[in-house]
Amino acid sequence: MRCLVLFLMFATIFTGCGFNNNSNKAEVNAYQVTDDKNNVIQFQSKPMRVYAATLSIEEVLVDLIEPERFAAISEDATDRNYSLIIEKAAHISKKVPVKLSVEGVLALQPDLVIVQENSNLSQIEALKDVGLKVLVTKVPTNLQMVQKRIQLIADAVGEHKRGENLIHEMNDKLRIVHEKNKNLPENKRKISIAYSLLGAFGSKEGLYHDICIQAGLRNGAAMAGLVRGEHLSKEKILAVNPEILIFPRYSSTQKGDVGRLREEVLSDPSLQTVRAVKNKNFIIINDRYRYSASQYMADAIVLIAKQAYPELYDNDEKKK
Repeated sequence: MRCLVLFLMFATIFTGCGFNNNSNKAEVNAYQVTDDKNNVIQFQSKPMRVYAATLSIEEVLVDLIEPERFAAISEDATDRNYSLIIEKAAHISKKVPVKLSVEGVLALQPDLVIVQENSNLSQIEALKDVGLKVLVTKVPTNLQMVQKRIQLIADAVGEHKRGENLIHEMNDKLRIVHEKNKNLPENKRKISIAYSLLGAFGSKEGLYHDICIQAGLRNGAAMAGLVRGEHLSKEKILAVNPEILIFPRYSSTQKGDVGRLREEVLSDPSLQTVRAVKNKNFIIINDRYRYSASQYMADAIVLIAKQAYPELYDNDEKKK
């Protein structure tokens, strides 16, 4: 009888220890993040149904979480014309329109919604009001902000190390570009101007400006004092006299024929004295690269740098 009592006592102790261990484990799994609007978001465990409201955030997420952890992905992510993540997006079963209503988001039953600060404010508040966890990020305008956002998103989905790895991979790519460009004096760096279907763009406040700088170029639009939201006049293009023009392969933001745009610029009688036009020196890149607020910003910089300064990379290509 005494042995039975002792057995039951020890069983109770060990059972209690087991319960405490589970409790401690739950506490270890719990974490919190502070978003770019200083909202503190509490997590008891990693979110398993994540919804991102913009393609640039989806670009980050596909390299941070498994496909089954997406509540859905946008139809834009599967568009072969301009998406950079077509193959990865194909593994996510639920596809939804780019802009969802509050009801549409709720129908996905997400346990985390990630949005940009320029999203519809009333919609953000409505999602919070119904109890959803909503992470608000800034719209990045330079490399440092892009990388900070990658880490914030990684921390929110409980994948801190994967976020660090993404940033390391970016830096490895950029280290090569910066090494190649380090001996280019500022006044010898080529001047570029980028076009959209609305005209020449690239204010100093925009992300494209930093892409230029990181690639070893000078941004002609910024040199001309272009204000954000405006487009450069032909008079200012002539004054800046760029050596390189950058055109999109496809426009994801405006309807129109980008091929015709390119031909119109290159054949414009008033621009024939511009160095880039005279020498037919232009670069065509994926539209997403021109404002890539994700890890693909590094790829955009590498691509532009190699095409702007092929002589610096010739030996590398031959080795391949």
